[in-house]
Amino acid sequence: MQIKISLQDEVLKRFGNQLAALGNGQAKVAMSRALNHEGDKGRTQVKRVLVKQTGIKYGKSNKAVKTINSTPATLVYTIEASGDETNLGLFGARQGKKGVSAAPWGKRRVFPHTFLVHGKVYRREGKARLPIKGLFGPNIAREIVKDESAEAFRTGSANIADRVGHEVARMLEGV
Repeated sequence: MQIKISLQDEVLKRFGNQLAALGNGQAKVAMSRALNHEGDKGRTQVKRVLVKQTGIKYGKSNKAVKTINSTPATLVYTIEASGDETNLGLFGARQGKKGVSAAPWGKRRVFPHTFLVHGKVYRREGKARLPIKGLFGPNIAREIVKDESAEAFRTGSANIADRVGHEVARMLEGV
């Protein structure tokens, strides 16, 4: 799953004359720099919110989030998240009499009829000893485009137009 931001018509309307003065090549460089700067701000917010939203520790969620920076040719900033299902053992799992207690999605609860084996949570499929099935919590790849994390990206990268103005002014000083 991924989240993308790209430049909108608002930027072109607001800074059209200045971008034209820079020329096509330099204008794309300025817009690409602005996208990367504001996109990085949004990515930081997303990573912080993912920890609260999923309950997965920052280091693990940080490894799962990848950034594809904007270039003058693409003018698109992308955040991609990869990852498999996360076993409930990652969420502070503790064995109790009634089952395993774990805190996926930031809320602790007891999962009845479950047990811990080598730090992973399992449940029996029937009355027999085997087969057993692992229990899973949030998946970062799905969670990154939901609720708070998607909103954090939008608000974290909301000042793209202002940043384009900053980059254009900086480049026009040198012309």
